[in-house]
Amino acid sequence: MSKKKNTLHNNHYPGRIRIVSGIWRNRFLKVANLENLRPTSERIRETLFNWLAPDIENAQCLDLFAGTGSLGFEALSRGASSVTFVENSKVANSYLHETAKLLGAKNLNIYNQKALFFLKSKVNQTFNLIFLDPPFADNTLTDVLGLLYHSQWLSPDAKIYVELDIKQEFPVLPENWAITHQKNIGKVCFALIKVN
Repeated sequence: MSKKKNTLHNNHYPGRIRIVSGIWRNRFLKVANLENLRPTSERIRETLFNWLAPDIENAQCLDLFAGTGSLGFEALSRGASSVTFVENSKVANSYLHETAKLLGAKNLNIYNQKALFFLKSKVNQTFNLIFLDPPFADNTLTDVLGLLYHSQWLSPDAKIYVELDIKQEFPVLPENWAITHQKNIGKVCFALIKVN
């Protein structure tokens, strides 16, 4: 391992999280030492992917606030056909590329952009699963859901996962969207929304 990699490893790598199931079960993802980086816990991911069990095979996924990529790589591990990762931090983005290489992951795209900027860009793909786990301090969920509603990013009957601080008010949903599952674990509220 080069000195450069060792330096990056020592300065920016305080922990790791485990992929729960699928072809990469028990493989680990590095967690960069960044403020507001809060990977979705194993317990929450296990619950979420139990909810998604009928839908994950061959799904086209968007991991919009990717961070460590825990949601997107979990989806690929469990049979999703593709994942697009969007992450604003350059450090976290570099870790996504490193993880993809270590896992030998295929059928993915990684963008170093702000989520809102990405959603305002030209649409060339639709997704049937979208993961929204923004930093709690951002308060961008309402804006993101609004952009998704008024855009053409969503496949018919798409599902959107949202994660927020339990103290935050749940965003108002469009009239034809419905929460199918919702749960609180610790300080986190998380839910699955069906788009009709």
